[in-house]
Amino acid sequence: MKRVVVFLLLSINFASASAMEKITSDTVREWLSRVSRAGETLNYEGTFVYRHGDQMEAVHVIHKSDSKGERERMVSLNGVAREVIRNNDKVICILPDNRSVVVDNHGPETKLPSIPSDLSQIGEYYDFVFEGYERVASRQARRVMIRPRDNFRYGYRLWIDDAFELLLRSELLDTKGNAIEQIMFTDLRLYESLDEQRLKPNISGTEYTWVTDKDDKRNAPMPMDDGWQARKLPKGFMMSHRNMHHLPDNRMPVEHLVYTDGLAWVSIYIEKLDTEKDILQGSSTMGAVNAYGRIMGDYHVTAVGEVPPSTVKLISDSVNHQQKP
Repeated sequence: MKRVVVFLLLSINFASASAMEKITSDTVREWLSRVSRAGETLNYEGTFVYRHGDQMEAVHVIHKSDSKGERERMVSLNGVAREVIRNNDKVICILPDNRSVVVDNHGPETKLPSIPSDLSQIGEYYDFVFEGYERVASRQARRVMIRPRDNFRYGYRLWIDDAFELLLRSELLDTKGNAIEQIMFTDLRLYESLDEQRLKPNISGTEYTWVTDKDDKRNAPMPMDDGWQARKLPKGFMMSHRNMHHLPDNRMPVEHLVYTDGLAWVSIYIEKLDTEKDILQGSSTMGAVNAYGRIMGDYHVTAVGEVPPSTVKLISDSVNHQQKP
């Protein structure tokens, strides 16, 4: 009898391994390219947990998609009962702890992980591997690995819903394969449609202070100095955009450059040196985010991103200014 059981287990394992061998890197990339679309178009409700550093947050989310676009409501379940209401690109953050409401018209505010829909350009820097099936939030999921080919970027382990291709769980992995950030649905329900009333906040905010991005005159467009750039970048990283703006509590404008390989990103902030405030010199880590700051003449340069410490140091050290001819 024992021999029969062993034979059956070996047969199952062999069959599973054979099936996994047939799933190529291109197939995994195709799955991942549909994840973002699923997150945008499905109607769903659930609870997910978000772990970063030594902190753990639980969030309830309701997402609706129809001819009007995307609408979403997220409520913090531990700590202060903050709410985030999103209507396409308009985001309203209700903050009971300081009795304020912040309105932003520049895109979604969400802790849910985002995977680019086009991964065709990053195959040179990452391998895409199918690792088998597991259950997440009582649902069958495909577990896949996005494995970097060097130590300048982090890896990802992702669990994709087998039926609807919604991302159910994600782990950001350091260069040793340890999870440094995790997001996972603990329960999830999908619907054909959702009642509009489910998206209304519990707190009206009528007695709160409302702040919009239009209220801050410092957000007005400012001229940029395109002489600033990073001279040394890991292979595949390119500048995606740049602008000049103010950061909170900054009296002087900050030059902001963003470099990405299509999946990982690094932001560079360049500002006039202010001796009256504390500035970062050297390395700093907060959860999955690493930063490296240095003084360059009359300027302070900081590189920040969800990449290894060596990457932000390399990029920050290479930033310089080239005068126009």
